[in-house]
Amino acid sequence: MKKTTKLVALLMALLMVVTMFAACGGSKAPAEEAPKADAPAAEAPAEEGAYIGKVTLTLKHDVHGNDSIWAEKYAKEKYGATYEVIDPDQDLAKQIAGVETFISKGVDGIILHPVTEDGVNEIIQEVRDADINIMAYNLNPTDRKIPFLAIDESEVAFQMGADMTKQWMELYPDKPVSVGFISWTDIAFCFDNRTGPFIKGVKSVVEPDTSANPNPAVFQNSAGEELTGATYWEHAGGVLEVAQQVTADAITKYPNVNIVYGDNVSNGLGALAAYEAAGRGLAEDGVPLTEIIASTDASSGELIKLADPTCSLKYALGMQPQIFAYAQVDMIMELINGTLDNDTYVERTTPDCYFNYYKDSVQDMQDWFNTQYNPATPLDLAAEIAK
Repeated sequence: MKKTTKLVALLMALLMVVTMFAACGGSKAPAEEAPKADAPAAEAPAEEGAYIGKVTLTLKHDVHGNDSIWAEKYAKEKYGATYEVIDPDQDLAKQIAGVETFISKGVDGIILHPVTEDGVNEIIQEVRDADINIMAYNLNPTDRKIPFLAIDESEVAFQMGADMTKQWMELYPDKPVSVGFISWTDIAFCFDNRTGPFIKGVKSVVEPDTSANPNPAVFQNSAGEELTGATYWEHAGGVLEVAQQVTADAITKYPNVNIVYGDNVSNGLGALAAYEAAGRGLAEDGVPLTEIIASTDASSGELIKLADPTCSLKYALGMQPQIFAYAQVDMIMELINGTLDNDTYVERTTPDCYFNYYKDSVQDMQDWFNTQYNPATPLDLAAEIAK
């Protein structure tokens, strides 16, 4: 009986101690003393809802604007997560400030689409010092220590360059192939995934003629390979007005260029506008008269031009905002849930596509756009061309 009495007394004493700690509700052990096992990351989103912050490149861009719309919807529906986006409008200082805002808010994870590859390394370290998950998207920071989601474009860019070259040679076997680029010449991503693979695609068919320019531009990709073969390689930085101006200058200097590639929507449409202003950029029944033009993104404006048999823009890489958004949200949630290690570099890809006037139907392009961009008014290419 004495042993039982002592045991009961001991249990009552322990109960009183537990009660006293429970009454001091606001008291918590310092974060560094709390073992992670006490609050597993995988349980937090399910119980409370994760908070995802995205610092994009710009929301003015059709792809990135629609990407954010899809991501907010998908994050809520699949994960019960809050998704917020900050738009620095291609300004690095504003992008860093945006990341700092999310740090101060204590978000669970940050998706960062860098303005430049080499300008975000320090702010990434600040995010990690704050014990917040972070991943990079589209452009890979030079200090590659965080998970990265790339857009797989190089294969389709190579194929597009090869297909355009074959098409031109079939139409005009007596006119030498000459290539011009309206580009982002300060971003390695473009050399690695767009213009670099494109010129390699051209050269897989024929060595382009650069004789009109005694000093054609030479650039390097991230692997250190020299990229040659373009008669002109102009920087426009994704600004339509700049693209139009530098292309106008290039047309005057190098009128013989007949394969033209703008490596984003503004560069592509700006280049087309310059050729049209010069009385070029035209086609008859889908046959380009003086050059074939390609663009990147496959926005509604590009697809309308591409599908128009009187326009010489006949190819476009297709950026897929719905697919890109889903892949980003899935990856950041893996980091938040602890199924991916934020301090281990891993690279994944999400697929791009490309459209070819001579292979893809108007209906196929229209259906793709209306799915990926989910416009308030569905795109009707035939009606747009008829205007």
